[in-house]
Amino acid sequence: MITPKLVFLLLPLALLTGCGEPAPVTIPPVTQLEQLSPGTHQLEVDFGSQKLKYTIRISENYDGSKPVPLALVLHYGYGGSRPDAYTGGDMMDSFESALAELNGIAIAPDVLGGDWTSAQNEQAAVWLTQSVMKSYNIDSQRVVITGYSMGGEGTWFIGSRHQDVFTAAIPVAAPVAGSNTGWKIPAYVIHSKEDEVVSYASAKKHADAIKTNGGQLEFQIAEGLTHFDTDQYDNYVRNAVLWLKENWD
Repeated sequence: MITPKLVFLLLPLALLTGCGEPAPVTIPPVTQLEQLSPGTHQLEVDFGSQKLKYTIRISENYDGSKPVPLALVLHYGYGGSRPDAYTGGDMMDSFESALAELNGIAIAPDVLGGDWTSAQNEQAAVWLTQSVMKSYNIDSQRVVITGYSMGGEGTWFIGSRHQDVFTAAIPVAAPVAGSNTGWKIPAYVIHSKEDEVVSYASAKKHADAIKTNGGQLEFQIAEGLTHFDTDQYDNYVRNAVLWLKENWD
């Protein structure tokens, strides 16, 4: 759950307008991860000189016999230079019923300092996604990226830059980031007019530009929710997942 003490970190994100698209990053070679049983697991893996902490949630129906969807879940802002361990898992809990609707696997890394638009965090998020795809029986046509607030900003940014990996995006209460052109994957945007931290008008303008440029996009208003009602966005995200499943089919 986002708390008011995080507002001072999140406010600058709401004001970002973009200063040109950063150069593409090189994703390190993927690795074979240990295959785990259904359930929720908190792990860490070597990523360069750092330890990347992440939470993975495997559906109770998963047995490896058929490909399943995969969700990359990016967490919100935090205080300090690094988030608390397994903050990604807290974000996953906030979207619990939505992720359960996927009936697959979800992963939620912890940011390596900074935010999700940094080159290091972009590399780590995509590398982890591709490593899970290598290690489990994942349907490569059903890989969604989602996140809330700072994680939603990362969803816009990473999703737009890696449409060869992700096949859908669900940014929630998200500052605008990345390009509004060249979108080929479906996007379902969730934002509240009562969001007092991240601009609704900017989010709507960005979404409208994507549609104007030919992107497949739905924009859902989260009625009456503030930026700190994180858990209450779960049902909206669940509806987004149902919409994606129809489009994937």
